[in-house]
Amino acid sequence: MTTKKLISPIDLEQPNKIIKGFLYPNFDSEKINSFIELNKEKEWKTGIVVFTGKDINKSDLFAKIVDSGKKIKSVNDLLNNLENYLIQIKSFKIGDVVGVKETKEGFEIFKIEKNR
Repeated sequence: MTTKKLISPIDLEQPNKIIKGFLYPNFDSEKINSFIELNKEKEWKTGIVVFTGKDINKSDLFAKIVDSGKKIKSVNDLLNNLENYLIQIKSFKIGDVVGVKETKEGFEIFKIEKNR
């Protein structure tokens, strides 16, 4: 499973500010309700769906997480969660602002409606 979309950080107070980096759900937290920035370990409550320009798969994300020095509790769990993450991203459009919440089955990425 591959996608050309990922989630990037967004500051809702300054939505036009460009913040480089990519996010994935914070699988290590007590409750999955935030994202973690790859390589920086900074926590974000929201992100924006962006076009990467190249195919990304779970192994690519896994390698970035490992390269960042992050401790991995379970390789299989992380790979399964990353696969689920990539599947969920496919249902969103470029530019959608999203959040993440824990569910009984794991986690769900959801669209945040923009204020009109």
